[in-house]
Amino acid sequence: MRNTGSFKLKWVSLGKAGQKFLDREEVLKVFEGLKQDYPDNNTISKKLLEILPELEWIKIDKDINATQKVPFITYGMYGKTGFLKIPRYHRIVWGILLRYTQ
Repeated sequence: MRNTGSFKLKWVSLGKAGQKFLDREEVLKVFEGLKQDYPDNNTISKKLLEILPELEWIKIDKDINATQKVPFITYGMYGKTGFLKIPRYHRIVWGILLRYTQ
């Protein structure tokens, strides 16, 4: 079942937490565009497109990610928490996700 409306984006940066709601359809369009524009390198966009329709929230902990070899996001879906590792070389995906935290 596809959720409509918005989902919560949470983040931590320099020990301070923030959050806001993002329009699900707009975010889906962004990552659908990446999937189409980069057909040979779109694994992360495809995974995000799988979870975005159902998730309740995404969290980006910039402080923890700064200490990780492979940074990640956590997300809530169906009352459970999952995580998605996103290697640093996926700069476009990280750029989009981090821009949403501003």
